[in-house]
Amino acid sequence: MAQNPWQRPVNRNVWVLWKLKPFLLTRRVHLLFYALALLLSAASALVLPQGARWVLDQGFQSYSALVWISAALLGLGLFTVAMRALRDALATWIGQDVVADLRTAVFRHALRLPAVFYEVFRSGEVISRLSSDVTILRFGLTGVLGRSLQSGITLLGALALMAATLPQLMIPGLVALPLLVLINLKSGRLQRRYSRKEQDYLADLSAHTEESINGIRVIQALTLEPQTEERYRRDIRLLLGQVWSRVVVQSWSTFLTGGLVFLVLSVMLYWGGLAVLRHQVGIGVLVAFLLYALMAATSLASLGELWGSMARLAGATERLLALLDETPEMGAISSAQDSEPTHVNGGLPAQRAIRAAGLHLDNVSFSYPSRSDSHAIENISIDIAAGETVAFVGASGAGKSTVFSLLLRHYQPDQGRIFLDEVDINTLPLRSLRQQLAVVPQHPVIFSMSIAENIMMARPGASEAELHEAVHAARVDEFSDRLERRLQTHVGEKGVTLSGGQRQRVAIARAILRNPRVLILDEATSALDAENERIIQEALGNLIAQRTTLVAAHRLATVIHASRIAVLDKGRLIAVGSHQELLESCPVYRQFAQLQRLHDEGHGEGAEVLKIRA
Repeated sequence: MAQNPWQRPVNRNVWVLWKLKPFLLTRRVHLLFYALALLLSAASALVLPQGARWVLDQGFQSYSALVWISAALLGLGLFTVAMRALRDALATWIGQDVVADLRTAVFRHALRLPAVFYEVFRSGEVISRLSSDVTILRFGLTGVLGRSLQSGITLLGALALMAATLPQLMIPGLVALPLLVLINLKSGRLQRRYSRKEQDYLADLSAHTEESINGIRVIQALTLEPQTEERYRRDIRLLLGQVWSRVVVQSWSTFLTGGLVFLVLSVMLYWGGLAVLRHQVGIGVLVAFLLYALMAATSLASLGELWGSMARLAGATERLLALLDETPEMGAISSAQDSEPTHVNGGLPAQRAIRAAGLHLDNVSFSYPSRSDSHAIENISIDIAAGETVAFVGASGAGKSTVFSLLLRHYQPDQGRIFLDEVDINTLPLRSLRQQLAVVPQHPVIFSMSIAENIMMARPGASEAELHEAVHAARVDEFSDRLERRLQTHVGEKGVTLSGGQRQRVAIARAILRNPRVLILDEATSALDAENERIIQEALGNLIAQRTTLVAAHRLATVIHASRIAVLDKGRLIAVGSHQELLESCPVYRQFAQLQRLHDEGHGEGAEVLKIRA
């Protein structure tokens, strides 16, 4: 299994569970009642053997004594059952409540982790921790911890009452106790090791499953079903191997401890039986002692089995809390206050007052953490005036999208600074910065909700009129009006029911509704045919005119009317100018324009060259 660079070393004990303390302390009252119910249920269970003792020694002396002792035993039994029911109900409620808070905290934190985290940490791993690990934690908190406390209290109480009843018969148990503890400790360590590996393999399996389902069309198109299935089978075998190892250890531990316990009970019964035959103790005393011994043995065996479960619980807790230990984005906030962009002044998108922002990149260089040996962009400096439209052109990997990612502060430059209206963007609150920007990416993300809800994500407080204005401006209504539920049509997972062009129109409508100071169009019309691209370019005309616009495109028609064109080559800014100026002075841009003309004229060879080059 590949090692995850974000995976922390395995904790060697269960004290990691102590980190759940902040989530438990908010439920002090419930915990108090739970502790009371736990103690009362354990105490009443420990009294039951005394009832058996009284029945055997005194219950058969008279009818009235038998009635009173039987009634008392019934009352004690009902009280014990009631306390156990209350204990289990409180344990379930507290456990579910704590897990809900923890899951929410981890998910909230995951939303604020930087892009560099997700560059190397698979999304399937995060999903696995929020699903399988949370499931382990839920069952652990509602069952394992409660049963462990109950078994521990019962064991101590049973040993104390055994010592008070027939202390001489405890000798076999005291001799065997160190061996029982040693077996359980060794078994617990092994089970903890196998459990952690099992959870890691399960996370790998979840990640592979997510990747395969997300890429199902590619897998089917390339006829990779057999290879994908075989990889899945291999992951399953690895997972089952760890499960089998854990089960073998657990089974041997159960067999050894169980056999040793029954050996001790047999010796106790023999010695105690001799004492009864010699009339040294009553049979009721012996029965009470043996019941306490059985309770102690059962509790000890239960603790041994629960140790492995505690190990799994500790592993799941550690993996979840490891996400909380990751550093969120610089300046990320923890609430969703002020969801409206701060610069918006009401009215329809085309009418709202907006002040375009100026941009300045000062000697900016950056390398992706996973490719730190090479620069994605290097020593880029450019001034972009407020309201100016600047197009970035260059081959794939030239650095266009990287510039946009740095502007959005998904990453931090290795050197240099970026200014928005002469203010270093690193000094701005992250939310405030991003509220002034809107991005239409090449491959827009569409969520499993209605068309209207997807667009309203840009500004949840927008009015119905503003929504329809954005829908019309992006020409979304041209296809939504033909649907039965119009804008309320559910688009399926990742917008599967929409075409590529329709998804991009929805993304453009988001940007229009956002009404940003800086608009970023990253191949925003690449999925549209020429006619639709022309329509949307016209629709975006007024929007672009009111704000600073950055455009990354491969089509000459998209960039030719920009105020200026910035040419990137292998991460360097090699030229800036108008279309005509660059045709005369920049060979890289001249070749780009020539290839575009060949493509637009429909020459297949030119199209192929363009596809490779751009």
